[in-house]
Amino acid sequence: MAESSWVRLVEKKAALIHDQIASLRSLARRNDISLDGADRPYFDLLNQLYREEFPLAQLIDSSDLVARFEGAAISDGNTPARIVTSVVSGLRDQIRNIAKAIAGLNSDLRWPDSLDPLLTGVARGSLVVGISIPSARGFSALPDPVLKSVREAVGRVAIVSRYVRADRVDDSIEEEISDPAVRDTVLVAASKLAPTPRSRVDKLILFQTDVPAKEGIPLTAESRNVLRKAVAQPVKVRNAATFTGTVRAIDLDARRLEIRHVKEIDGGSIRCIYPKARIGSESEILDREVRVYGNYEQHVDGKPRLMEAVKLAVIG
Repeated sequence: MAESSWVRLVEKKAALIHDQIASLRSLARRNDISLDGADRPYFDLLNQLYREEFPLAQLIDSSDLVARFEGAAISDGNTPARIVTSVVSGLRDQIRNIAKAIAGLNSDLRWPDSLDPLLTGVARGSLVVGISIPSARGFSALPDPVLKSVREAVGRVAIVSRYVRADRVDDSIEEEISDPAVRDTVLVAASKLAPTPRSRVDKLILFQTDVPAKEGIPLTAESRNVLRKAVAQPVKVRNAATFTGTVRAIDLDARRLEIRHVKEIDGGSIRCIYPKARIGSESEILDREVRVYGNYEQHVDGKPRLMEAVKLAVIG
């Protein structure tokens, strides 16, 4: 187990408490006095560590994304099964959306429908759910670099709340996630995961699994509103252009699609926000060649990565 793991930190805390108990007992023996329960608070701390913090740490160390849900729908660890089903399903759907988008942007491959995120566990203490990206075993068409990119993007969802302000998403998130397409993918996922006023979930806290002891700032219904405004107009730079390529992935709800084999960027891929009135169903446009015109934002390497389409036409 890595020295920087969450479990290792809990073990270090437990070892420190054990040392304090040993020191207290040694002091009592030297002075021939009774502890009379003076060590009880230390044992209470140990019980809390092993009952709550250790299971959580194990869950985080085995997951790519861990979410803690708090609110009226969740009390004393006795959460109704329908709530658990709902939140797990929501996490699954958004991680799959991220996986499909990132796989498409980094390769000419589709994320297989049969390759599902894995539920790594559910811990008590509010409701804590861990999800991981499966290995490529049995899916030889998915190279390790693609899976690595997917895992990194999933992990980035946990940092979004740090940039949510009262009325906007701070532009400094662009330094944290420099690729506009990946940033948009992550922001869309966070906007869908954040609680709604009717969900009876007040807060969603996402953990950075690669940064031990780093718990995220809660996402709330107010955060959801800010994020939804941000993803409605994600392109900040106004570079007008026309691109031609093939549609390989669509998110109808978010009005996003990935266009591959883009001729104007040497066969690369671009993420596109399409006009509201353009698409009726996936079958109209999936695997079709399209021409899109609008404004785009480019990566630091100069390649267009995110486009807000003004016009979209099927041409083949």
